[in-house]
Amino acid sequence: MGYTYVMSDIHGMGALLDEMMEKIRFGSEDTLYILGDMIDRGPEPARVLDLVRGTDNITALMGNHEDGFVDWYENIPDKISQRYYYNTYDILMDSRETREKIPEYVQFMKHLPLYKKLKTDGKCYLMAHACAEEILRVWKRKERLIWDSSMVDRQAGVPGYVSIVGHVPTFIIRGYKKEPATIWHSPDGRLIDVDCGAAFPDMGGRLGCLCLETGEEFYVASESPERNIFRKIFG
Repeated sequence: MGYTYVMSDIHGMGALLDEMMEKIRFGSEDTLYILGDMIDRGPEPARVLDLVRGTDNITALMGNHEDGFVDWYENIPDKISQRYYYNTYDILMDSRETREKIPEYVQFMKHLPLYKKLKTDGKCYLMAHACAEEILRVWKRKERLIWDSSMVDRQAGVPGYVSIVGHVPTFIIRGYKKEPATIWHSPDGRLIDVDCGAAFPDMGGRLGCLCLETGEEFYVASESPERNIFRKIFG
């Protein structure tokens, strides 16, 4: 029997994702849910997308960054004058291999699910990029599912469920202290934020991953030389 893992907001940090997969010893019997924002900010969006697209037991949800990229790509005809506001398009255009795969990436991101309901180990989980309580509404508004941070603001979940979200880096919740970021649990035990700010190493950000069955938390972070390169390119 495999394990169920959850992470979010990888933001193009492909090396960290690879390292995390090795750290959790992710295998064919395991399942991984990624709660959106796989692209933008970090240097390797294609590396992240290729791994996720090519692994059957990984399910990715849509984040506001995937939604924004798809909307820009499909609605802006002049992509030279009206540049994409993050680095993903420029990075993908920088090599022939990734440039030719852009339409595939767009179609993949366009059809990502907005949420996931899951029952495992006797618990019912609601998972979305930003607002998991929207999953229980009859009319599920995409904007709330991928943008609304009110659950984290209230620091409370939905009775009867454990909600898991990303979107808000946990170093913001703790007040921008620069020690290594950790997965955040609400006081009522019903809300978990797994966005540990992987693309913000200067704020103590790192990639976090939660195992639902055991409650174990895993972390990987950029080493100092890689952080320096990140600062020079994206700082």
